[in-house]
Amino acid sequence: MVKKIYSRMAIICVVFIAIYCSKTSESSKFKIISLSPAMTEILFALNADDHIVGVTTYCDYPEEAKKKYKVGDFSHPSIERIVNLKPDLVIVNLPDQMRIKRKLDELKITVFVSSPKTLNGLYREIKEIGRILKKENLATSLIDYMQSNLKPVGCERRKKVYIELSPTPIITIGSESFLNELTEMAGGRNIFSDLQKDYPVVAQEEVIKRDPEIIISFHPEKNIENRMGWRKINAIRNDKVYKNLNQDYFLRPGPRLVEGFKELKKIISDENRTLDD
Repeated sequence: MVKKIYSRMAIICVVFIAIYCSKTSESSKFKIISLSPAMTEILFALNADDHIVGVTTYCDYPEEAKKKYKVGDFSHPSIERIVNLKPDLVIVNLPDQMRIKRKLDELKITVFVSSPKTLNGLYREIKEIGRILKKENLATSLIDYMQSNLKPVGCERRKKVYIELSPTPIITIGSESFLNELTEMAGGRNIFSDLQKDYPVVAQEEVIKRDPEIIISFHPEKNIENRMGWRKINAIRNDKVYKNLNQDYFLRPGPRLVEGFKELKKIISDENRTLDD
């Protein structure tokens, strides 16, 4: 009888210890809130999704990201929800979330700033987040994968490319955007690469004057071709306006830039063949 009691007590102790250790391990895990959809994708690529305790409603890839706790949208995440999660690190995207960063700084919450303007800048961010999470090898593998797939193509003449992010006001990409770098690597020449900004506002007249051979639109407006004076643009005259592309492939600096780069190369190489024929 005594042996049975001791045996039961031993089992209870083992179960209690297992539960306690599990809870202790869970509570001691490095907790991250990602306010950057691109960095959320990078965290998943690094198999660090178990560290994620909160994301924005814009963090929708991979599918598992949709199941993570939402702290709000990209521009207006809830500071109260962030604080309640007691994160060890909050990833913010600048300059869009500068207001959020200032508030988190005031609250003494550690912030990781993501704001890559070049591919090398993106690789440095991946390396740093890998170091923080002690996933250096996975970070190196991810960088190697991206570098091996994001290589400049050879071409005799670069086609003039115009990329539009917003119609009102008209926002495009300048020299300080990673998308400018990708465009040039794919064999194109961004017609606004002379502007020392990442996403400058430009006038319609300037687009017409620079006469792009390819237009890529990343917004839902359908009547670019019907804008006043735009019919004379080379890209429109030759039916080289590309819409309905997956914006996330191009505008989220993360692993899926590889897919965006493939599409850019196809668009520009198709244009090369058309003009050469």
